[in-house]
Amino acid sequence: MADSGSAAHAPARVLVVDDHPIVIDGVRRILAETSDLQLVGEATDPASAESQARLLRPDIVILDLKLGNHLAPPLCRTLLSISPSSTVVIHTAFDDPEPLRACLNAGATGIVLKGTRDLVEALRTVLAGNVFVDPSLTDLPAERAQNLPGRNGCGVSLTTREYEVLCIMALGRTSKEIAEDLHLAENTVRSYVQSLLQKLQARNRIEALAKARHLRLL
Repeated sequence: MADSGSAAHAPARVLVVDDHPIVIDGVRRILAETSDLQLVGEATDPASAESQARLLRPDIVILDLKLGNHLAPPLCRTLLSISPSSTVVIHTAFDDPEPLRACLNAGATGIVLKGTRDLVEALRTVLAGNVFVDPSLTDLPAERAQNLPGRNGCGVSLTTREYEVLCIMALGRTSKEIAEDLHLAENTVRSYVQSLLQKLQARNRIEALAKARHLRLL
C-alpha cells in the first residue's frame, strides 16, 4: 500500500527545452524548490528535444518559443506526436501574438513569459487539465484550439518545414529573410511558399495567411 501511495503522489516529470543555459539553470532552481514538479531532462535544440521526449515521456515539456532559427509550433506538434501524454508549456521572452497563437493551435496548453513568477503556476494549471495563458497576453485566447496543424481536422496537411515557413511568414518576413532564418536557399523558400499557396488555395501571401488563420493553423 505504501508503494502505491508513493506512486500516486510522485512529482510530475518535466523536460525543459531552451538554448540558453542560464534559463535552464533558472528553471532547475525553481523546480528544485517544489515537491510536486521534478526536472528529469534538458535539451537545447530540436533534435535533442525529440530524443529526450522519446526516452523520458515527460508529463510536461517547457519549450522556448525560439531555438536558434527554429520556432516552437512545428516542434510542439512533433513532441506531442512522440509523447501524446505530455503537455507543452511555451516559455518565452517574446509577446508577439502570431507565433504564440500558432503554438496554441499546435497543441500547447500553456504560455508563460520568462522573467515572471508564474512558471510554477502555469505548470500546475496545465497538469490540472486547464489552459494557462500569461495574464499580460491579452490578445491570446485562454483556450486550446481543437484543429491541430497538419491533421485531418482542418483539411490541410503541411510538412514540418512548410508549417515552419508559414509561421515565419506570418511575422511579415520576406522570402530572403525566411531563407536567412532557416539557412535555406531563397529559391527553396519560394518553392515552399508556392506549395503553401497551392495547399491553402490562395492567390498570394495575404490570402494564404488569412486562410491559415481561418483554419486555425495560426
